[in-house]
Amino acid sequence: MKLLKGVMLAAAMTAGAASFSADAIGWPANYEGVMLQGFYWDSWNVTGWSKLEAQADELSQSFKLIWVPNSAKPASNPGNGYDPVYWFTNHNTCWGTEAELRSMIATFKAKGTGIIEDVVINHRSGATNWTDFPAETWNGVTWKIGLDGICRTDEVNSQPGQNHGTGAADTGEDFNGSRDLDHTNANVQNNCKNYCKFLLEDMGYAGFRYDMVKGYGGQYTKIYNQYSKPTFSVGEYWDGNYDAVASWIEATGKESAAFDFPFKYAVNEAFASGDLRKLVWKANGTNNQPAGMIHFGYSQLAVTFVDNHDTYRDGSKFTGNVLAANAFMLCSPGTPCVFWPHWSQYKSQIKQMIAIRNAVGVHNNSKVTVLQSASNCYMAEVVGSKGTLVVKIGSAMVSPSGYSDSDIKAAGNDYCIWTKTGVQGGGDDGDDTGDYPSNLYIIGNLNDWNPATSVAADTAKDGVYTWNKVEMPAAAKDTYTYFSLVTSKGSTWDVVNGTDRYGAATTDAVISSTAPITLFPANVSASSAYSWKAAPGEYKIVADLKEMKLTITKVGDVIGGGGDDEDDSNYPSQLYIIGNLNDWTPSTSVASDEHKGGVYTWNNVEMPAAEKSTDTYFSFVTSKGATWDVVNGTDRYGAATKDAAISSTAPIQLFKANVNASSAYSWKAASGTYKVVADLKNMQVTISNTSGVDSVEAADGDVVPVYYNMQGMRVDNPSAGLYIVVRGNKVTKEIVR
Repeated sequence: MKLLKGVMLAAAMTAGAASFSADAIGWPANYEGVMLQGFYWDSWNVTGWSKLEAQADELSQSFKLIWVPNSAKPASNPGNGYDPVYWFTNHNTCWGTEAELRSMIATFKAKGTGIIEDVVINHRSGATNWTDFPAETWNGVTWKIGLDGICRTDEVNSQPGQNHGTGAADTGEDFNGSRDLDHTNANVQNNCKNYCKFLLEDMGYAGFRYDMVKGYGGQYTKIYNQYSKPTFSVGEYWDGNYDAVASWIEATGKESAAFDFPFKYAVNEAFASGDLRKLVWKANGTNNQPAGMIHFGYSQLAVTFVDNHDTYRDGSKFTGNVLAANAFMLCSPGTPCVFWPHWSQYKSQIKQMIAIRNAVGVHNNSKVTVLQSASNCYMAEVVGSKGTLVVKIGSAMVSPSGYSDSDIKAAGNDYCIWTKTGVQGGGDDGDDTGDYPSNLYIIGNLNDWNPATSVAADTAKDGVYTWNKVEMPAAAKDTYTYFSLVTSKGSTWDVVNGTDRYGAATTDAVISSTAPITLFPANVSASSAYSWKAAPGEYKIVADLKEMKLTITKVGDVIGGGGDDEDDSNYPSQLYIIGNLNDWTPSTSVASDEHKGGVYTWNNVEMPAAEKSTDTYFSFVTSKGATWDVVNGTDRYGAATKDAAISSTAPIQLFKANVNASSAYSWKAASGTYKVVADLKNMQVTISNTSGVDSVEAADGDVVPVYYNMQGMRVDNPSAGLYIVVRGNKVTKEIVR
């Protein structure tokens, strides 16, 4: 929510409420996958690389992520990887060889399961003494951390016969098993950033589990993630206090998830005491929700677990009903992480629970309604993308209203799970009564965020709500409009917030055509009911609560200038590509070959890779000039999100004149030669690769004609085209003019 005024701001914002950057990369929204901790302490003979790979067919059916121990060679041998010596060059350990590791990662990736690396960068061990970290070469650069990268508060400075660290004081808790790294040091940061990049781009990991993040400031995790761009990042902030874990997530800029230790300790306490009321926390002091980081505000960035390799061998090991605890976890929001010993002991039951979660589409932001909370009963209904489930934990012999015994999909000692699969929102019978809200209202800049004057849908049927023509003005001192959806109108925000709301998956998520809808249940913190942002204009808007998808279509004037005719006066007089193809030089941007009616075409544009990358980056500008000031003083067109990948089509976003240049996002694509079409009528860019040629077998010296038209399509006997000459096993391309 971008702009609120006076009393409305106070009513809508509450302390500790979560909001997510549109560019946050720590964990996907509405993620439905389940993670497996694929090891436990000293389990290398059980869960080594080759042994995990041998189980890939079975494991990939239940788990979309598998967390493995740090794979770099440690000081201890055998060892669990938490005292690493090497980062880039030696991944041969008691868990397996580097070749076996790479094979395992590739095998799981091919089956749709990502491997999460245990990244240990809080501390590091020396090769032959306490401080001699090895120099390693990767990507053409030698990486080395010296004494100035070791905290001066490390215990090595009181150790006789050892070199002393000269870095800054530690920014977190001390770890006395290895040398604490000084993360304020630019060289340490550069090593960490590129180590993370190496793990993703070279080794093929899907993401990171950061070890002992209490040992250094959370702001450094933000730096490392923004540089390396993992899809998944979760930190081990070992603390049972909700506020402490939330503070660390905030310190990362919400660029990382956190393991849900508050959840873990609530589960421990509830089962140890026999009081299942401890599985419930009261959001905002009144709204019963499952305990842990998932109870409100942070469920997207919470990775829940019952035990891990550390807790399993210390005083916090879970000793209660393992299957009931896993049922609670797997039937709650957040991303569950199943512990290997639990999986191996109760494989068939846990496999069944995961299948139920997947069938219902429970995800990390799923809505939860606690139906009962008593010492002998926890019962809650959870809304997924494909239906609903009810989970009951405890000895109470009770059943949920609206469900029958035929809906039971799993049951065991002190747990039971009912499901109704269908459509999120209430039903798929075509009757709106009881299935969906009686109406839906847009609130945002269009009505100054006034809860009493929200704009009702023109039509509402079968969970689909349509506004045929809505004027969406820009927010004050902004070039965007902001809006979300509410299910009631009232004179105060208390009335609106007491009912369900619908909005974006992340705060101020850019929308130019379609976007997912997220449900925010009644009494959720208003600042957590995220808004979309769009270019101002007049729109047709369709909110489909069956598919949980929002569609907006520009009506009247088009964002590029107006009109739907062939009159170019409604659009920029010319459009230019800027990017790696011209080294981002504003004076040499490449003009389109032709344009008509708001459609601009470049027939054959060479798009080289950026430095130290295999991708090319580009966007559109409406003017050429000697400096960026000239270009930034006019409108720009680019991607909806930063470095959005494009292989065929993507939405175009308008960035108005004088917008911050760094906010005018670019697309990224595989380098090559492309035909590019920018359609400002429909705000869509299309690229088609024209750099490839057909494979031709021919004798040395033969000339084999292969002709193409200006659109890159192969044709027969043209007057001009492309042909291939085979000489000395080399194929060259030559243009016939």
